[in-house]
Amino acid sequence: TCTTDFNSIETPNLQFTFRGETTITLQSTHTAQDLEHALNQISSISKVSATYADSSIYEGAVGLDLDALQICRSSTTQVINIEFLSPTGNVPLIKLVDDTNIDGISIMETIPGTKEYRTCSGRGLCNHSNGLCECFIGYASSDGQGGPGLLGDCGYRSPVELERAEIYY
Repeated sequence: TCTTDFNSIETPNLQFTFRGETTITLQSTHTAQDLEHALNQISSISKVSATYADSSIYEGAVGLDLDALQICRSSTTQVINIEFLSPTGNVPLIKLVDDTNIDGISIMETIPGTKEYRTCSGRGLCNHSNGLCECFIGYASSDGQGGPGLLGDCGYRSPVELERAEIYY
C-alpha cells in the first residue's frame, strides 16, 4: 500500500530490493506495469505480476486508463498486488530501500507461497556433472506455471513420449 503528499517540491521516489538486488529508482507517479517491469529486471526474479487490487476507485477519473494509474496516490491509498510466478514457493518479502518524500508505504505478505523447490521438479534426474535435468518420460521443460517452456526443469506434463526422455541444456 502507498500514499504520498504531492505538495512536496520533489517527486517522491521508490526503490525496492529482493535477495540483495535493487530495482531502478521509480517515481510514485509510475504505474504498476512500471513496477512489474523494474522487478522483473532483478536476476533472482524470473517473473512477477504487479496488478492493482482495486482499480474501481478510479472510475470517476476522466480519460484515465487502468495502466496509467500511479503507484502512490495522495487522495487515497493505492494497493498493488505482486505475485511471484517464478521463483515459486515461500519467497522472502520485497523490501523498500528508498522512499524519498513518501508519506506511508507498507509491504506485507497476504498469501504465502506454497510450492516447494525440488530438483528437476521431482520428475527427472539431475546430471550433477553438467547440471542438466534428464526428464522422466512424460515430462518436459516448463514455463514455471505448468505450461511448456524453457526452464529445463521437467515441470511440464507433456504428451507421453515412449521413445526417450528429454535432456535440457
